[in-house]
Amino acid sequence: MFRATGPGKANIDADFSGVGILHALLYNFDFDDFADMKYRDLKAEHQRFLTDKVVPLLDDDAGNIWMQGSASRVGTNAWNMELSRNRVVTVARFLGTQGIDAEQMQLDAVGEELADAARHSQDDERDRSVKIWVMPKLHFEPAPPPPKVPPRPKTTRHFKIAMVDNLSVTQALQIEKVFQKPISKIGGGPAIESSVFMVWDTRNHIVCFYVYIGLGLGAGLRMAPKASATTHGPWNDFTTEKPISCWQFGRWSRFTTAGVASESLNWITIETPPGVDNVDSLRIKTGTTLGVGASSTVGDFILVDKPRLYHGP
Repeated sequence: MFRATGPGKANIDADFSGVGILHALLYNFDFDDFADMKYRDLKAEHQRFLTDKVVPLLDDDAGNIWMQGSASRVGTNAWNMELSRNRVVTVARFLGTQGIDAEQMQLDAVGEELADAARHSQDDERDRSVKIWVMPKLHFEPAPPPPKVPPRPKTTRHFKIAMVDNLSVTQALQIEKVFQKPISKIGGGPAIESSVFMVWDTRNHIVCFYVYIGLGLGAGLRMAPKASATTHGPWNDFTTEKPISCWQFGRWSRFTTAGVASESLNWITIETPPGVDNVDSLRIKTGTTLGVGASSTVGDFILVDKPRLYHGP
């Protein structure tokens, strides 16, 4: 038979409570409080304890709560199990009205199994209870991916250069008209130099193609063709003052050449990045020259393609 037992009571186990953790006992539930097979509201004192002490630990999915209903030794085991279930469900229903998700709650009921016959009377207020454990949730956020470190640029001081193709055009002048008398069969004038070079990083096996386009002065036999061409030349070794990448040459350059038939002398100056001395007046061998002439031009040394792997001829 239902019997009111006075105000609800609560006790915190200080030895097992701390930051985010609470071990407590809500007790002195009414005797036979499920006698008419309906759920009654929690006692005001129990509601206040849950609102002040428990809900803040569970808000925003911060924790989980485990609850265990219990009953005194009065009555049958089956009925006491029903009472203990009613009590723990009543607490869970109240927490639900406070916005606590059902997935945060774990319910258990033990009937009179934990009633202390040695120390408690047959109907002890501490046996008509709900034990609660609140534990914080451990939220494991994946560590951010490590920052992508760009690969270290492949640099070296050791290079090879080869002229792939060259075309030099000189517009001959009537020099004798300048001096009002015939001088020789030599003519001279503006020169246009167009060349393709390969620069090979022999340490990292990378090659880059450059186009050189320059303007300057040239001279050649007046009876010879106004244009001379040079075929693919051999590799020429050179070093830079400091390590750089093979795609860091240019843009300014100077190219000087003089040749006849298979003989030619050639010098090239290539700009390098700031802080590194230019490759200055590098003497290189080129392929066979078709024609007769000499020129010195200044122009651009232009990277025309992305670096490519290259292991040599």
